Amino acid sequence: MLEEKASRYFTDFNGRFKARLAAVTPAFMPAATHELTGISSRYECRIKVEYHKDIMGLIEEGMLVAVRNFKSNPKDQRHSLMVISRVWPEHYGLKGLSEHSYYPMQFEIIQQSVKDWDTSDKSTMMVQISALPINYDLVLNGDNEPKYEKGFTYPVIAAEAEILNRDMISHMYNQRVLAKLGFNAKTTTSDAYKDPRIGTIQMFESMEEKIPIYLDFEAMVRYHFGIFAFTGAGKSNLLSNILRRLLIHQPEVKVIVFDISSEYPFLLMDLFADDKIPSKIILENPVTNAEQFYASVVKPREYEEDDRVRKVFARIFGQKKITYYLKPESKVPTYGDIVEELSRQRNESLDKPHYVNALDRIRQDVVDYKSEHGMTDSKPIDEEFIKQLDEWGRGAVDEYKISDRSGVYAWATSRLTLIDNLKRAEKEKRTTGGLDIEGIRELVEKETRLTCISISDPYVIKELVVDLAREFLHRRKRSFKVKPYVLFVFDEAQEFVPDLGGSSGIDKDCSKVVETLLRQGRKYGLGGCLATQRIAYLNTNALQQLHTYFVGTLPRPYDRTVVSDTFTIDKQILEKTLEFAPGEWLLSSFIATGMENVPIFIRADNAEAEVEKTLNRLT
Repeated sequence: MLEEKASRYFTDFNGRFKARLAAVTPAFMPAATHELTGISSRYECRIKVEYHKDIMGLIEEGMLVAVRNFKSNPKDQRHSLMVISRVWPEHYGLKGLSEHSYYPMQFEIIQQSVKDWDTSDKSTMMVQISALPINYDLVLNGDNEPKYEKGFTYPVIAAEAEILNRDMISHMYNQRVLAKLGFNAKTTTSDAYKDPRIGTIQMFESMEEKIPIYLDFEAMVRYHFGIFAFTGAGKSNLLSNILRRLLIHQPEVKVIVFDISSEYPFLLMDLFADDKIPSKIILENPVTNAEQFYASVVKPREYEEDDRVRKVFARIFGQKKITYYLKPESKVPTYGDIVEELSRQRNESLDKPHYVNALDRIRQDVVDYKSEHGMTDSKPIDEEFIKQLDEWGRGAVDEYKISDRSGVYAWATSRLTLIDNLKRAEKEKRTTGGLDIEGIRELVEKETRLTCISISDPYVIKELVVDLAREFLHRRKRSFKVKPYVLFVFDEAQEFVPDLGGSSGIDKDCSKVVETLLRQGRKYGLGGCLATQRIAYLNTNALQQLHTYFVGTLPRPYDRTVVSDTFTIDKQILEKTLEFAPGEWLLSSFIATGMENVPIFIRADNAEAEVEKTLNRLT
C-alpha cells in the first residue's frame, strides 16, 4: 500500500530520495513593524535527506514536500504541504574543519573530500532542505481524488518527508483550471494557437516531460493582474504571450493596450496580421504609407534590419488596421469641458452675485440635460446640445441683467460658434480617418478585439486613459453589462498609476481614475493589468486590487518588500527571484490558479517564437 501511495502521489526519484522532517522552528517576528520588514512565514521547516550522488541534481527549489501531520488518521491521511526554499549539501569532514587548524591539514581534508561527492556515502554527507509551509493540507482518502484544504496543521516531527510527483503537481495547479477552460490535451506544446498554457512549471525538468501551467483567463482578467520585474527580465515578452493566449482561447475578452513605448505592434504582429481577429493600432500621428508605420514601431535589436518585418508590417497596413488619435485640440468639447468652463467663470465672478446666479442657472440646465440624455463628462457635445446651451445662456444673461461688456456675457452668447468647431472636427475625421475618444470607445465596444494605442506623449496618452476609463465605467454601470470583458493593459504602469503622494495634475488624475477602474471594474467586466519595473513608485491602493501577479528579478530590496507586503509572499521565496534568467517568473494568484496564493516558479513561453513563425509564414 505504501509503495502504491508513493508511486501515485509522491516520488522518491527511484529510491534516491529518503528524507525526514528534523525540526519546525517558529520564525522570528520583529517586535515592531517597519516599511522594510516584509512578510515572513510563521514557521520554517528543516528537512534532512540521506545523501546520494545524484540527489543535488534532482531536488529543485520550488518543489512541494508533504509531511504527515497531527490531524492524520487511518481514514484520512493528512499531510502538511511546504515549498522548498533552499537546498544545500553538507560534508561531515568539512563541517568539522576549523579555521584554526594547521593549514596543510585543511588543504588535505578539502582535497580528499572532493572525491566523496561522487559517491553515495551516507555516513559522511547529507543534504539539508529549508522549506516553508504553504498553509494547505493534502488529504488522501483511498481511491478518491486528493483534496487540498486551506489552513496550517503542525507536521509530525521526524515523520517521512515526501516530494509530490509530476502528476500531483499538474493536478494541483491545473485540474480545476483545465475543466473551466474545456481544454484536454495528452501532450503540451508552446504553440499558442494549439495550447493555452502560459509556460511550464520549473520542476522535474531534468527527468520527465515538462509540466505546463494554465490560468483561469476569465478570473485573471476580471480580478486584474500585474507583472513586476527589472529591465531585461522579459516583461513585454510575457505580457504579449498572455494577451495572445487570451485573444485566441477566450473569445469573450477584448484588450486595450496603452503602449507608451510603441513595442506591441511588433510583439503581437501575428494577431494584427490575422484577418480573423479584428484589431486596430492607434498611433500618435497619421501615417500615409507602410514605411512610415514601420519606422514608428520599436523593434528588438536583432530584428531592426530584418526585411521580413517590413513585409509583415506592409501587410498589416494594407488591411487598414492603422489609424491615429485626434488630439484634444482637434476634438469637440465634452460635457465635462462645458461644466469646467462654467465653474471657472463662476470662481472668477464671486464678487458679483447676479453673475454667479446666472452661471449656476446655466450649469443646472447642463446637468439636467446630461441626466435626461444619459451623457457622461467625457462624451463630446453635439449640435442639438449647442443650440440648447445658446438658449440657456442668452436667457440667463437677460434674466439676471448681465453687462454686455462682461466675460460672462461674451461666453454665454457665443456658444453657437461651437457648431463651427463641430463641423471642422467632423470634416477632419472624414478626410483623415482619425479617432477621437468616442470613436475609440465605439471601436472597442462594437468591432475590435485588440486595440493597441501606441502614443509616446505622456500627457496625451494619460488624458486618453482618464477619458476612456471613465466612459467605459459609466456606460457599464448604466447598462449593468458585464460581457464582453474588456482588459485595460498599462505597460510602464509607473506612468499611469504613480504614487498619489508625489504626483499632481494629470498624473494624479490618471492614477485616481485607474485606481477606480481596478476597484469597481470587476463588477462590470472591466479588468486591468499593470506591468512595471519599479513597483515601489506605484499607487499602493491600485496594487492591492490585483489578484494575480508575476514577479521577476527585482534587484532593489525595497521593491521586493513592497511585493512581500502587498501580496503576502514570504521574503525567502522572493530572494529566489534574484537568480532568475529572463523568462523565469514567480507566479501567485488568489483566484486564477488551482491553488490559492501558492507561489509557483515557472518558465514562460517565448513570444518571439510566435513572431518568428509569423515572419516565416507570411514572407
